[in-house]
Amino acid sequence: MVPKQFIFGLISLHLMMVYTGGNEMCKASIARRWACPPPWIQWGGECYRAIMEPLTWSEAKDECIKMGGVLVAPRSQEETDFLVLLLPSRFWINCNDIEKEGTWVCQVGTDMVEFRNWLSGEPSNSGNEDCAYLLPTGKWNDFPCSSKRLAVCKAATSLRHDCTF
Repeated sequence: MVPKQFIFGLISLHLMMVYTGGNEMCKASIARRWACPPPWIQWGGECYRAIMEPLTWSEAKDECIKMGGVLVAPRSQEETDFLVLLLPSRFWINCNDIEKEGTWVCQVGTDMVEFRNWLSGEPSNSGNEDCAYLLPTGKWNDFPCSSKRLAVCKAATSLRHDCTF
């Protein structure tokens, strides 16, 4: 008689091969079949990817959309801590007061984000600073949107067997 654990292991291995196409880089979860395609990194049930080319804030937003995601806006201190580990540099986040000075809007896609983590004395709007970036400390600062910074994109995990969005 073959032990149940052995059969379960074989079934799990088969499912992993089917849902990842044999690509362990896909990081599929057998139980839920959620995955992030390389070079995206999975954390907290979502996918993240650093853009290592300095871009303006609007260019960063557009680039994230082209890659199947959105510009990140941290929802918690835990997510902020992860982002700082992912990209320990200054990078754009999806927070701005472009529409109305002093009214900061932070979103992930169309979802509003209430979490804020401003550096002391910020946002200051000194020099037409309408977009926010995250510092290596995890604090936020406002800055001119036309300046160039790195960025982090965020996307939902994929259920697709080829691990693409």
